[in-house]
Amino acid sequence: MSVQLKAVAGKSRWSKLKRADYHIRLGGKDDLHAVYRLNQQVFDSSWSVAALLSALESGYDLVLCEIEGALAGYLLSLQILDEVQVMQVAVSESYRRQGLAAAMSAYLLKHANGVALVSLELRSSNRAAHALYLNLGFEEVGLRKNYYAADASGFREDALLMNKNL
Repeated sequence: MSVQLKAVAGKSRWSKLKRADYHIRLGGKDDLHAVYRLNQQVFDSSWSVAALLSALESGYDLVLCEIEGALAGYLLSLQILDEVQVMQVAVSESYRRQGLAAAMSAYLLKHANGVALVSLELRSSNRAAHALYLNLGFEEVGLRKNYYAADASGFREDALLMNKNL
C-alpha cells in the first residue's frame, strides 16, 4: 500500500520543511541496499544487509519515506500478536527536524490493525525523539540502565522505554 502525504510548512516546529511533499510506502527486499546505507550513516552500530534481509524474512515491517524518489528515512518494526515493537527509526541528516519521523510513525499507528500496544526504546539523550513520541501519545514506562554499548569514552547510555496503547 502506498500513501502520498503532503507536509505544509507554516508556523509549526517543522517550518524548515523545504519540500512540499514526500512519499510514505511499505518497503521490501529491493529497498535493502538503500536502507543499509542510511543505517550506516545514522547508527553507530549498523545492521548488515544480511541482518536486514533476515529481519524482513522473519516478519519485520519496513516503512519508507522518500523525497524525489530517494530514501529520506525508514522505520523498522516487528509485530508479535497484538503488539508492535519499533526497532529502528532513521532519517537522513539532511532531512531531520522536518517531520519525516513523525509521518512514518503516524503511518505505522494508522495501519496497526489489530494492535493493542506499540512500544519503543530510545536513547535517554534523544530529546527530539522523546518529544516526538510524547506528541504522538506515547507514555514513558521505564528505563533500561546502561543499555547502549559503551562509546569511545566508556559511557553507556540508558534507554527510555515508551508505550502507546491503541
